Amino acid sequence: MPKTSILRTLGLSPEESAIYLTLLEHGAANVSDISRRSKVHRPGVYQVLPGMMEKGLVSLVPHGKQKWFAAEPPEKLQILLDAARADFEKALPDLERAYAVNSKKPTVKSFDGIQGIRFVYDDLLRTLKRGDTFYRYSAQHEFAAGERYLPPQYRERRDAKGLQRFVITSSAVMKKKKPRLERAIKVVPPRYGLFDYGITQLVYGDKIAFIDYNTDTATIIENPVIAKFQATLFKILFDQLT
Repeated sequence: MPKTSILRTLGLSPEESAIYLTLLEHGAANVSDISRRSKVHRPGVYQVLPGMMEKGLVSLVPHGKQKWFAAEPPEKLQILLDAARADFEKALPDLERAYAVNSKKPTVKSFDGIQGIRFVYDDLLRTLKRGDTFYRYSAQHEFAAGERYLPPQYRERRDAKGLQRFVITSSAVMKKKKPRLERAIKVVPPRYGLFDYGITQLVYGDKIAFIDYNTDTATIIENPVIAKFQATLFKILFDQLT
């Protein structure tokens, strides 16, 4: 890492870094020489030198009637490093609290078209680990569409991971599905019209996905609390259905 970058990391301004390195490499000098060698204008040199002396990086060296300045040994930079570390450790709890609050906020992503819906199913496969469970409200549109909305080899990849699933759907879809050991299905009575809206909902991991087959759009909400809440609601409804 360049020396200038290291000094900037320790909190020195570009002018302070240039002046300190100039004095370190060329020895004590007056303001004119410092300005010439560091490429910092004389007013800028006059402006930053007092602060550098307060930080213990520069000292005043008598030289006849002139004021010369010299760099203090580089180990004095350790003071700046220790101060920065102390400030960081003091601020860290507040930073962690801010992160904790924001990390709990839901993230929402929207997708358009068939590719967008395929992304949701692909995301489900990538999110879940082997043997995990997901929950699905299956719309009639989903079954009628067949493979069109699924990513390549979706079923093979799903079965290879041994994913378990609980499904709530309509009686029409239920009749067309073959029994599978890794899938449990129950039906919502037609009188409620739950699947007349053409919406499929998936709850997997920390995510809830809504697929609207009427507009070919999809939305994924990622939040562990909301996902757990939706999964619990699903289980309550599933247990009540026959």
